[in-house]
Parts: sequence; C-alpha cells; structure tokens
Amino acid sequence: MGMDIEQRRGIVERYLRRCVTYSDASIERKIARGEDAAEIARWQAYREFTAYSVGEIAAGVLDSWLTDDDFDSQPGSSPLLGGETVSIDLAGLDHTSRRNWLAGLLMPRPVVLIATTSRSGVENLAPMSSVNVVSNSPALLAMALSVDIEARPRDTLVNLREAGVGATATIFVLPADYDAAQAVADTAAPLSEEESEWDLVNGEPPLLTGALAAIDCRLVELHPLPAGASGTLVILSANSILIPDGVGSDSLPSKLFQIDFNSLGPGPDERAWRHNLDSPD
Repeated sequence: MGMDIEQRRGIVERYLRRCVTYSDASIERKIARGEDAAEIARWQAYREFTAYSVGEIAAGVLDSWLTDDDFDSQPGSSPLLGGETVSIDLAGLDHTSRRNWLAGLLMPRPVVLIATTSRSGVENLAPMSSVNVVSNSPALLAMALSVDIEARPRDTLVNLREAGVGATATIFVLPADYDAAQAVADTAAPLSEEESEWDLVNGEPPLLTGALAAIDCRLVELHPLPAGASGTLVILSANSILIPDGVGSDSLPSKLFQIDFNSLGPGPDERAWRHNLDSPD
C-alpha cells in the first residue's frame, strides 16, 4: 500500500528540519573558526531557504509536489491584486479589526529592548516593536511611543523628553530564544518610577548580556502624531553598534519577532515556538 499525503509530508518535513539543524551547527562552527564571511552567508541563505520550505511542507502548500500526479510548478499560489479586489475602509472598522488587519499585513517585526535613564537616575528598560530605519546616510531610526491605557506617556518618552535633544538611548536587538522572550514579557509589566526593569533581566546597565547587539542612539527630534493619535514619533540618530566578535551583517543569528499583538517567536512559521503575552489592545 502506498503512503498517504500526510506520511509523505511528514518524511520530507523531518528531513528538512534535520537539514536546518545541521546547518545551524555548521554555521556556528564556521563562525567559531573565523571562516570566510561569504561562505557563512551562503550557509545562512541555505538555512533560511530550507527553514522556509519546512513551513511550506508542513502547511500543505507543496502537497502537489508529493503526489504521483502531474507536477505543479506554482503550488498554492497566493491571490494577488491582478484579480478581483475589495476595498476595506480602515476608519470604518472597530479598533480590534483594524489592529488585526494592520498586524496581519505588516507583522512580524523585530522586538527590541530600549534603555534610557530618568532625570533622577533610574535606569529604564522597555520593549518596543515600532523601531524602523528611516535613513541610512545619515543613520536615522524612528519609533512611535504611545500612551498606556490610563493615558500616561511611556517612561521611555518621558526620559527622552526631559533630557532633550542629544539624550542617549540604547537599542538592544534580541535573539530568538525563550530567555529573550521572557525578558520582553517581564519588562512590559508596569513599575513605579523609582523601580528599574534592569532588576528583572540578566545584565546590568549599560550592557544587556543576553542581547545580539546594541545600537547606541541619540535623540534628534520628537513629533506628536497627527490626526488625533495618542502618541509621539521619536527620531534617533544611530551612532555605533556593539556586536559579538566574529559576527557580520551577513551572519547575524535569528532575531526575536513580535508575531502578532499577543505572541513572540523566531518568525512567521506557524509551527515554530511561540511565547504568549498578556497584551492590552
């Protein structure tokens, strides 16, 4: 008796996952030995492509490739704007529906921890997922800081505003592991102004030892968000990057992402691990 589609899918998926595991180990060895960055980048590209294929196989998108029927070179093709379309008026949606549409289209996105210091000297550490590169030369970053459910501005914004132009901020890029996800969950909890989130994580100011990298920034400008939005656009200049020795821009390990408003993980693969958050709207 021949194998059914689930059996075929399972065999290929296991094989590809083992390829990913082997690739991870090979990349680590090559980095430790200081091998050529271009060679490491090729392995990294192979690893990412294979990991993506795992998700395609697991989701059944490539089932037509695993049958004895005619080969389909474009299985599971996505609906595109070249066909029939509908328009959704975002202003006409309720908050949750609007949020879910934007998250579905624009997430996942990297989640980071940002360190600032209050006027009284308290060291603050806060998770953010709105950091974006808006200019490469000069190196400028932007992030939007909203208010909490009680309309209180975030400590990060208060600290930057009180210190003024040139205020320092450090952006810690996080690895895709459980410890980093837990650090995000812990530092998201509200604390009094006299308490520091650094007491909840591994590391002491100014270095978060469990981070992949640290970006040293200075405040350039603050802009209230338009159209009645409750938030502030923060423009930062990125002055320097602190990275582990031997790591290049083409060989960075997997980063931690905010998958949706209630979970963190290594990427969009639905079968990958998730760390759930208790996140308010």
